[in-house]
Amino acid sequence: MSLESLLKQLGLSTIQRVYPELTPVAEKEDWSYQQFLERLLCEEVAHRAETRIANQIARAKFPFYATIDSFDFTFRSDLKRQMLGRFLGPELVSDHRSLILEGPPGTGKTHLCISIAYKAIQNGFMARFTTAAALINELRVAHDLNAALKPYVQPHVLVIDEMGYL
Repeated sequence: MSLESLLKQLGLSTIQRVYPELTPVAEKEDWSYQQFLERLLCEEVAHRAETRIANQIARAKFPFYATIDSFDFTFRSDLKRQMLGRFLGPELVSDHRSLILEGPPGTGKTHLCISIAYKAIQNGFMARFTTAAALINELRVAHDLNAALKPYVQPHVLVIDEMGYL
């Protein structure tokens, strides 16, 4: 069997793609076999992580992209990033934490919730965004309540927003 067919059979598409590009670099820089293999595997792992995150973001159905780094804390002087620290790590899910944000419109609640859910995805968890109105409407017309609830109970992080972004 050829290397190409073995990589394809094993589902190592990134290694299959970068192998021809990295081979001359490895030869030129006199990499050991171990260094070459480690680099190929790192490329595969990194690509799979990026793909997983992109897929989870699409499944989460966020109305917009938001990260904690893009939140303007100067606008909300009463809120400090350190206050949110315990919600930005894997402990949010592993410790079964909940967070309820309340306040007037335009204060960044949705941005913060999406940022926290995005961080959970980066930490290896699943998230889902919906509005209260959309959730109520979906459950109201559902013929099978268990099936209708499934997309909302499977994710590790569920954001239910009061606004109509959907």
